[in-house]
Amino acid sequence: MRAISPWLLLLFLTILPAQAGHKPPKIILRVHVQTTGEGMPAELATTIALPPNGETIQIRSLPEVSEIDLTDVKQAPDGTVRLFFDHRGQVNLSAATAENQGRILVLMIDGYITYAPIIDQQITNGELDIPHPLSSQIVQLLQETARQNVRAAR
Repeated sequence: MRAISPWLLLLFLTILPAQAGHKPPKIILRVHVQTTGEGMPAELATTIALPPNGETIQIRSLPEVSEIDLTDVKQAPDGTVRLFFDHRGQVNLSAATAENQGRILVLMIDGYITYAPIIDQQITNGELDIPHPLSSQIVQLLQETARQNVRAAR
């Protein structure tokens, strides 16, 4: 009997999760909140540089909401992109914005900071507006992810 090459076995084990229905997201969306990092273990805070001037802040490593909470995405004629989140996302976003007014909310898409406003009011409706256009490809991927989430929730 012939021995299986270790490389072939590694390739098989790498492909196996994808074949078992575990698809990685096509787009990664994360919403984080600024933190001081005080009293937190180092692994719970991440330092990032905000565009355009590179100001560094710390954010909570775990996101408040992510692409799995997304239920819809709409782009207005003026380019504004509105993200709609499910109940869990709505509750998390509401709590995060209630407890962290004056801090920065950081929205990242595929690891790039897309929007980073100062939290000035609580967001209770589960909707987050990005006040500038995103590429049509990004909007399309976000919409596709939202549709998949809605189908999976049924």
